[in-house]
Amino acid sequence: MKRFTILLTTAVILSLGFSFGKSLTAREIMEQNEQMMNTRDERSDLTMKLINKRGKERKRQVVLYSKTDNQNNDKTLIRFQAPADVKGVGLLSIEEGGQKNQWLYLPALKRVRRISSSEKTDSFMGSDFSYEDIEQNDLNNYKYSLLREENFDGVMCYVIRSIPVDEQVKQETAYSKSDVWVRKDNYISIKVNFYNKKADLIKIMNSNDIRPVEGTDKWRAHFIEMQNVNTGHRTELLYKNIIINQGVADKYFTQRYLERGR
Repeated sequence: MKRFTILLTTAVILSLGFSFGKSLTAREIMEQNEQMMNTRDERSDLTMKLINKRGKERKRQVVLYSKTDNQNNDKTLIRFQAPADVKGVGLLSIEEGGQKNQWLYLPALKRVRRISSSEKTDSFMGSDFSYEDIEQNDLNNYKYSLLREENFDGVMCYVIRSIPVDEQVKQETAYSKSDVWVRKDNYISIKVNFYNKKADLIKIMNSNDIRPVEGTDKWRAHFIEMQNVNTGHRTELLYKNIIINQGVADKYFTQRYLERGR
């Protein structure tokens, strides 16, 4: 996933041992972006707002758990807490042996359903994030090029373009390419433009309120917005209570917990 915790200090650059005189490749920049996001485990609460083009809002409360195991496989659980019509809905995403699987639990149906590969590009719970957006990207699935360096939102950024590395990845994704604005000071991405198979811009994601997480060397965006360019609909994510590397139990990442909540 970590499309919900996506996109997040000079100190980090120094600790990674890069010389300021060295020009990084686009791939190296994205590796440092990934390094900033990597944790053993993470937990956060968030408010999700679904806002249509007329400004009408629907609000949801969500808890998010993520963990990386000893084999470097990523696991994520998203659980809706409120309102009543979505309470108990959960999405479990697990990477294992190079395979990525997702299961959705809908309390009204009282069953767990696996998300098929053909559904990965569908909207997740009416939001502007797809199931694909929520999964953790594999850097090896894309080729990267540095388009330019520019000032965006008051900070200097690398602008990196990523495109699928082969035909298989092209078939699995809804996007022909994406452009990512990565901050030069801490390698956090603060904007992403997503393009469809016709190379039309279809979604824009912006990340703001970027702050360090207490007790760690990690930075996180506390506000993320994904906007659908065609419909004017947008989804806002407001994060709070972000906790990193304090221990998240393995029990959260099972189909049993997804269904029963215990």
